[in-house]
Amino acid sequence: MATTFHLFSFLPWELRARIWELTVEPRTVDVHAKRYLINEGDRQAYARLVSTTPVPATLQTCRESRNLGLYQRALSEVEVVPEGGERRYVWLNFDFDIIDYGRDDLYNYRWAAQPVKRLKYRARGFHDCDVHSFNFFENLIEAHIDCFDEEGLEEWYCTFAPFVLSCDRRNIHLIQSENNRTITAQELCEEYERQRQLEEQAWAEAASADPIPVSEMFAGLDIDSMMPTLLRIAEIARNMEDNN
Repeated sequence: MATTFHLFSFLPWELRARIWELTVEPRTVDVHAKRYLINEGDRQAYARLVSTTPVPATLQTCRESRNLGLYQRALSEVEVVPEGGERRYVWLNFDFDIIDYGRDDLYNYRWAAQPVKRLKYRARGFHDCDVHSFNFFENLIEAHIDCFDEEGLEEWYCTFAPFVLSCDRRNIHLIQSENNRTITAQELCEEYERQRQLEEQAWAEAASADPIPVSEMFAGLDIDSMMPTLLRIAEIARNMEDNN
């Protein structure tokens, strides 16, 4: 079977451009801002952008495919380099790619947050500052957050639920990687709301219930056989009062 189409360059430009566009596929692009010092004792910390995700094949094919602008250089803003140093970047298509920040603090990427539409990260604990960092990504349409376990999921809810978020809760996917469960933030909020309503209903029913007569509370108990013990308890209580 032939793997080369030699007449591709003779196709109309519009058709060639459309074919190149169809080569773009969703990817998960991992990134990490690696902190380092040049000399021990330096106060200035630098950051280097690292990614193990390969450059898209479309950019390595020919000049025509590169010049279409299907991918753009991105995230160089997170780099902190010595004077005269060159900033690194990763190639991204923000319409398709999910950027996986791993366990990095999203706050470190705030300067490059605006164009990001899809992200993923992992965290075992959450704080109010994490909500602020999350909302730097004002154009999010999809988020995947690995909370690891049930405790992490509950902590995410307690931290994030009271706030307005930059991403629709129906598109925030909360992952429990330790038990292979995924739930959307919207579903989680509805689940906790149902639990709260059931608890309130139970308390309301208990409060409105008729008080149980004392005779019924002690029904079936042999009071005569318990009397010596009760008297002994009363005597100990009186002795404690006298000693005080």
